[in-house]
Parts: sequence; C-alpha cells; structure tokens
Amino acid sequence: MSGFLLHILIAVHTLIAAISTGALFYLLYAALKGHSPAKDPILLFALVWPLANLVILAANGWTCPMQNWAQDLTGQHAGWVRDIYWIPERWLRIVPWTYSLGYLAGVLLVFARLAWSRARAGDVRQRD
Repeated sequence: MSGFLLHILIAVHTLIAAISTGALFYLLYAALKGHSPAKDPILLFALVWPLANLVILAANGWTCPMQNWAQDLTGQHAGWVRDIYWIPERWLRIVPWTYSLGYLAGVLLVFARLAWSRARAGDVRQRD
C-alpha cells in the first residue's frame, strides 16, 4: 500500500513542480510583455503560487514536506527518496535557492516593467 501511496505522492509532486516551473516562466513572459496582475489572472496566480511554495519551504526548514512524506512512506529517513519523476537528485538540492532567486527576479521584473510602463504613460499625458 505504501508503494501505491508513494507513486501518488510522486505524481502530485511532479504536477506541483510543473505548475511551479510554469509560474516562474510566466513571470518572465509577463514582465517582457508588460502584463499587469490586475488585468491578468494567470500572472496573479504566477505571483501567488511560488510565494505560497516558498512560505511552505521556509516553514519546513527549507525542506520540501513532500520529501518528508516520501521518507515516511519508504521508511528511509537518511538520504534522499525520489519524490518527483523528472528532476535528478543533484538538481533538487539547489531547487529551494534557485527557485527563490528565480521568483524574486520574476517579481522584480514584473513590477519594474509596470512602473516603467506607468512612467511612460505619465510622460505621454504630460506632453498632450
């Protein structure tokens, strides 16, 4: 039974990782296109989802709770237990830091682009 539950956990965690990766890429896309979170619900989701993940990671000592559950299901509490299908273990060790920095960069780019767009709009209005 625990093997079945482990595969469900891995599938769910793989889906979460795919959504998280998509959210980070969408932040960069939205920043380049000048989207506003007020007008783009996908961008709003892309801003909130990674933040929620980071809060969960930080609250759990920068360890993914899914890893803890995978260890509990396998009884292996030393080392790493595969809890996601498509990312090698050596990459997973740097995910919290690269994810955090990627999210921060995406958020800064989105809001810098918004500020720049508003400043340009203000300049155009002043000329008229």
